[in-house]
Amino acid sequence: MNSELFTMSQISRKLNVSKSSVYRSISKLNLRETSTRGKAKLYNQEAFQKIQKDLSDLNSKQFINNSKNNSELIQELKTEVERWKNETDKRNEQIDKLTQLLDQSQRLQLDVQNKLKKLESNTVQSRENDSKGDSNDSDTNTNKQNEKPSKETRESFWKRLFR
Repeated sequence: MNSELFTMSQISRKLNVSKSSVYRSISKLNLRETSTRGKAKLYNQEAFQKIQKDLSDLNSKQFINNSKNNSELIQELKTEVERWKNETDKRNEQIDKLTQLLDQSQRLQLDVQNKLKKLESNTVQSRENDSKGDSNDSDTNTNKQNEKPSKETRESFWKRLFR
């Protein structure tokens, strides 16, 4: 039997764990120190192997727990990614519809503006034509009034009076 003795610090360094983990394992296994060197408690090879086995069991349980937790987390994340993807698709569809409606609205606005301009130009032209026609008619009326009656149609004042 190997009579090598280990302190808690040496055990923790060899197993790559903290001193508190080694202490918890010693307490859990109810191990007694083989001897003491000053204030340091020394443990034999058998105690070292028991501690190593306990910590490896604990690590494997933690690993299994962590892998279960990781699997659940991965599944939740996949679900959330899918939900975000669906939401993004819906938003993209809304954006496409709104873009289409905006384009249609702009086209209608342009058509209305063009029709309004055309109507205004027609109205202006008809007013100009009406005013030209009115001025021609008024010129004709003033011309007729300014004309002197011809000699044949001219009757004297007394003739017109006693008729």
